[in-house]
Amino acid sequence: MANSSKSKPVFSGETALPNKPATKSANPTGGAVGLVFHVMEHLGKLNIRGDHSLETAVKAATGCNFPPAANHFETAGERHVVWLGPDEYLLLCESGKEKALHDTLTSTIKTSHFAITDVSDALCTLSLSGAAVRDVLAKGCSLDFLPSKFGAGKCAQTLLAHAGITLMALSDDAFILICRTSFAPYVHDWLVDAALEYGYQFIS
Repeated sequence: MANSSKSKPVFSGETALPNKPATKSANPTGGAVGLVFHVMEHLGKLNIRGDHSLETAVKAATGCNFPPAANHFETAGERHVVWLGPDEYLLLCESGKEKALHDTLTSTIKTSHFAITDVSDALCTLSLSGAAVRDVLAKGCSLDFLPSKFGAGKCAQTLLAHAGITLMALSDDAFILICRTSFAPYVHDWLVDAALEYGYQFIS
């Protein structure tokens, strides 16, 4: 009889933090913990290079418009198109959809000046939320975290405790943090340490 464990599919991001068990530290002042975070496993990621001539094909395939300006992202359902540069975007999509989207885009884009690369395994995506999430991030990042300056729909490529990240603001108290998979354990450990004074919960 075949070993069923060997047939289990491997999804993008599943091994980003294999040795980090679920942990929790109470808020020293009582009440809810200030930071809750977890790996957004099974998330597809496509790096898209090209100018705005790609927008029609990208919207038709994903439902997302291109971001309206630098350092913004657009959302349609579970999909996000994130601005990385004048001719570079990151598409976040549902697990298992990245290949179909890659094939659809490469077959429908008419210009010859573009590149689409599946970077699902190269990048780790973390969901961060909680009343103290902005205070925690501000300990290691030079962005202005006032909601009026870095509010919902904005993104930035920056450093968090010397680790390169892309940060997306979903709301006043919720973010998506993207880093290289190889840096994920370090980012996890830094977030745990930075959040101790507020209490935290890591969901594995």
